[in-house]
Amino acid sequence: MAENSFKNNLSWTEAHDAYCYQHHIPPAAKTLWQWLIRQGEIASEIEPDLSEFNAWVAKVRGKPYAHNYLKKIFDILVSCRVLQVIKQYSWKITKLLVRPIAWLNPPKKVRSKKLYNHNSSYNSQPSNDISTEDGLNSSSNSLTPTTDEFIELSRQHEILTTCAEYEIYFDPNKRTTRHLFEFDIEDVRNALKHFVKRGGHPEIRDSQAWLISCLRECYWQDETFTLSGFIETLKSWFPSNLPRDY
Repeated sequence: MAENSFKNNLSWTEAHDAYCYQHHIPPAAKTLWQWLIRQGEIASEIEPDLSEFNAWVAKVRGKPYAHNYLKKIFDILVSCRVLQVIKQYSWKITKLLVRPIAWLNPPKKVRSKKLYNHNSSYNSQPSNDISTEDGLNSSSNSLTPTTDEFIELSRQHEILTTCAEYEIYFDPNKRTTRHLFEFDIEDVRNALKHFVKRGGHPEIRDSQAWLISCLRECYWQDETFTLSGFIETLKSWFPSNLPRDY
């Protein structure tokens, strides 16, 4: 997705990338976030048309996103507090506010330095023990997922276990596995059924990479692409107005 074209946008920083990683924001939703940033000033109301974003995606990616998937990545940004919806006109036109990254990442509390005496025992420094324990508790509490994050984790868990039923195992800690989470569970099931039709493990060496490619290209739809569908596609693809000297 020509992400390098966004590098000139000074509004996007490494803090945005870190936020995407921490909240498991998929690449498509990240690209939508970057596109929305370019539509107006941060923290000001805008009224973007997602069909315009999809038209841009079609030029760069070669094909637009499905409407359901486009809605999904928009909802992901809303659930992660990136977007604040003010008024919904339709599924593709919304008055909203893109939150600044400073609003999403609250400032860390400044903790006072405490001197540590290497000659003293742990029993003689109860205050240090308490402060250390508090630090651990606060870090663990910060990792407690919100309701939306828990729903997303449950969805990802279902995708991983469904793949495991076909003996295709993805490590959730690997960054490459995030590509799998870009797709709906129904698409994953369709891809897995097609995996079996193509011969399964005996015929497909790298099942993980094949499954991701199958999801991206919708291999299972090729079987239903008939001659009549091919002709209709050509009609819509080929320009109706030809030059005079053609």
